[in-house]
Amino acid sequence: MKGKKKWLLLLIIPVVFVIIILSFIGIILGKMKKQLGRIDATPVDISQVADGVYMGKSETELVKVAVNVTVKDGEILNIDILKHECGKGKPAEHIIDSIIQENSVEVDAVSGATVSSAVIQDAVRTALRKGMK
Repeated sequence: MKGKKKWLLLLIIPVVFVIIILSFIGIILGKMKKQLGRIDATPVDISQVADGVYMGKSETELVKVAVNVTVKDGEILNIDILKHECGKGKPAEHIIDSIIQENSVEVDAVSGATVSSAVIQDAVRTALRKGMK
């Protein structure tokens, strides 16, 4: 009987541990979903942005981004990522190439790095809004 209790205890401890971890992940993901929902995704008319270099930031629970955006003659010439804390979202940085090529923030997210893509886009929009004429 003593051996059965020991095995039961050894089985219950990992199950409780997994439940705690899954609950924590669920809480973090819930917070991030709310934070992403608060992002102002209103498109920015780049033709209305004055020439210059503008800094923008955006953050969620797990992703933090800061960028410098260079605009000249209604065109995005360059985007420098100053900060991108992202876990596994590093591939999202390729969205910068699409934004510059399309001269628009409204491009498709990088597959597998959707949250980081959205936060980078928000940081770029924030920067561009600072230069609105």
